[in-house]
Amino acid sequence: MTVLFFIAYNYVYNIAIMKNILVLLISIFFANYAYSQTTLKSLTKDCFISFSPDNRLEEFKFINEYGEWVECSTANMAALLRKDVIAYYGLEDKYDTPLKISAYKKTDDYQDMVERIGEEYYVMTQKKSYMLYSLAHNNPYDMAKHCFNFKINFDNIAKCSTPNYFSFGGGLALTFPSAYMTYKKVATDENSYGYWQFNILRTPIIPEETALKIEENLNNSSILFIFKIQKSSIENKPILGVSGYTMEVPFVLGKTIGVYIVNTATDEVYADISNILSQSTPNKKPTTQRRR
Repeated sequence: MTVLFFIAYNYVYNIAIMKNILVLLISIFFANYAYSQTTLKSLTKDCFISFSPDNRLEEFKFINEYGEWVECSTANMAALLRKDVIAYYGLEDKYDTPLKISAYKKTDDYQDMVERIGEEYYVMTQKKSYMLYSLAHNNPYDMAKHCFNFKINFDNIAKCSTPNYFSFGGGLALTFPSAYMTYKKVATDENSYGYWQFNILRTPIIPEETALKIEENLNNSSILFIFKIQKSSIENKPILGVSGYTMEVPFVLGKTIGVYIVNTATDEVYADISNILSQSTPNKKPTTQRRR
């Protein structure tokens, strides 16, 4: 009787183990399947606003309540974030003196505009936005540190001075861990103003197999930044070449919530490096043995 009980117990126990293993394998399969379905399109489908650092005139783009594509300059977006009705709706020429502005602010039309801009502000700050920064002609893989060091260029007047925000060109500045983003200012004879300015984004460790795919497709690869717009700032920048004069430069500030390396031609996601957003120091050199 004891032997039969022991055999039955082992049988039930082994069946339970097999079920657990089966559940684990199914979970791994679906996890891998879900990751394989991650594409550039799937990552950006919930984003309301796109930003282009290469377009000097119209940087932000979104669909309004009428289903129409709207292009919005950095200056205009900054005015929205300040809830500046007159600047955002282009009323500066009509209300061009303090007295006219004061009179306009007492009208029902102004109150309607205040309500409208408040609604737009809510949408802009609650929805996700994204930017693609092209890696064409960027730096190759760093074999010693097992990572990439991508250069992000921007104009001389486009450096944002707000602490913990890094410039990405076009007046956009995003949060980023300083351990993975460093500001560089390099003197050069090629620039008539004496120097280039840029940020260096250091990726976490990327396996060589993945890095090779990225290197071979740099012309079609981009860094995808997903972020939420937070606020705006205006900085007075010296006009280069004109001593004693400054100009107001608007910045749109956002919080980075996701970072990926993607192929814009194939829609493929090469690497999800969003984990660096919660890290304060770069990863150490991998300790795994090399394959023989």
